[in-house]
Amino acid sequence: MTTITILGYEKECSCDHCGRDLIHGVRTSMYGIIGADCFNRLIKADRKRFSGNGKPGATYTRTLAKIAERDSPDQRQRMGYGPWHFVFELA
Repeated sequence: MTTITILGYEKECSCDHCGRDLIHGVRTSMYGIIGADCFNRLIKADRKRFSGNGKPGATYTRTLAKIAERDSPDQRQRMGYGPWHFVFELA
């Protein structure tokens, strides 16, 4: 099982996956900075974690990136976000 981790957030950048200019970028462990839509295309659906199509929406992905960027692991834990919230399985 190969995983990808959300490491942080970048503003005004370009997607390392498709080359598109981004307003909001998600810094990842494997693909560098990518857009939330590209991120959702890369991950495997997990219907236990997410309703609907089994993937997080772009807004939630950006929110996770911002939390990973600004908050320490202790702050994330107090807010209810554990390390597993930021790790996804690649499709």
